[in-house]
Amino acid sequence: FIFIFFCIPAIAQNKNEINTEIPPPNWVSQRPVKSSKYIGIGVASKLGNPNYMLEAKKNALYDLTSEIKANISSNSMLYSVQSDNKFSQTFNSLITLKSVEDIEGYELVGTYENDKQYWVYYELDKQEYLRQKEQKKKNTISKAAEIIKLSINDDQQKNYTAALRKKIQAFSILVPYLNEEIDFSEYNIPNVKNIFDLTKDIQFKLQAINITPPAHIPVLKPFQQKYPPVQVKTFIYKDILSQFPFIIYYDDEILQTQDKSISDNNGILNIIPLYVQANFQIATIELQPDIEALVANDSVSRQNVRFLKSFIQLPKFSIQVNIQPVYLFIQSTEMNMNKKNKSSIIQNILFNQLKTNEINITSDSTQADYILKIYSNTSEDENSNELKKQFNLYLAQLNIEITLYDKNKQIIYSQIINDIYGYGSNLPLASNNAYTNEKLSERLNEELFYVKRKILWY
Repeated sequence: FIFIFFCIPAIAQNKNEINTEIPPPNWVSQRPVKSSKYIGIGVASKLGNPNYMLEAKKNALYDLTSEIKANISSNSMLYSVQSDNKFSQTFNSLITLKSVEDIEGYELVGTYENDKQYWVYYELDKQEYLRQKEQKKKNTISKAAEIIKLSINDDQQKNYTAALRKKIQAFSILVPYLNEEIDFSEYNIPNVKNIFDLTKDIQFKLQAINITPPAHIPVLKPFQQKYPPVQVKTFIYKDILSQFPFIIYYDDEILQTQDKSISDNNGILNIIPLYVQANFQIATIELQPDIEALVANDSVSRQNVRFLKSFIQLPKFSIQVNIQPVYLFIQSTEMNMNKKNKSSIIQNILFNQLKTNEINITSDSTQADYILKIYSNTSEDENSNELKKQFNLYLAQLNIEITLYDKNKQIIYSQIINDIYGYGSNLPLASNNAYTNEKLSERLNEELFYVKRKILWY
């Protein structure tokens, strides 16, 4: 009997513990349907998730906003491109995300949790949502209208860069309403009655941009350490277009420049070649207005700029450059005992080593990109007397001065070779033998390697 007495309370206690878990409300398993409300229900795992309540709320708001359908007005920008499925999907995703960020007026209906999960249930009155939405739209259109008016003032002052920037800003803040009619009639903006007029104005301004290429086709040489900029002048209508960014396009199998450039206060745009292959031809560099860079500091998202690009066309401009070989002028003065040498031994070596696919030897120094001057002369070596006494031989030394100039006549490389000798039974013979010494070709090739490295930067 004692055993039964103690077991009965224990069984009763276990039964009470089982019944302490609150059963879930109906909305956890069966989604409510209310014609006057938007409903959002979110759930998050509690296991290893300290932010489960925040996550559940976020999921509930996503769920709520997914019920809000974005109808497409026939007077809207989106209607004109609704056949573009990719555009429509991207726009709908953006609107959903924007709605989650901006949603207001929702009410907490209930929460439920067990050991593993947490649920939260929100409702939003549809009429209240429409009221808020219309007020936000009105405020947004008003803000855009003010920006457009400022842009018109910039246009009047011929500050076209600032004007275009403001027009794109105005378009950007209107993006959430591209599926609806956007009308500016009440704001009395000259020539801008709706968002279509705004987009046309942006298009017209961009199409008014033009460039003046260099008077002569710029010549580029392959594999140079540094290139002078290719300069073009930028205009809009007939006025200078200053501080305007451009994207630069090129064939990277032929040449490479910087990817972006901005016109200066005088409308000069510098295109700086960075790398040029030995691909001799007339190559093309293309420029296009960079509207993403134009509004990069104005809190305009790249996505909104991409939306704008769906409704406009950006002009593209071509600039030709002529890729030519490097022209090298060689001036070789070969002396033998202070007299002109009859043969051109050193000059022949220079021509054979330096004439390559990238380098052409020219006979016109005024057309040369580089000038290589060689001066060589033989003289009796200081050890010649000793050899004459012992072996009746003369010793001649060959001295070679190598100097490389750029087209501005600045010395960029200089070296002296003075370790080549010739032996003979007399001094003229020893001098000739110095020029025919096998070491001459070897030492010249060593120095010409460095000369080439100054001419071509691989």
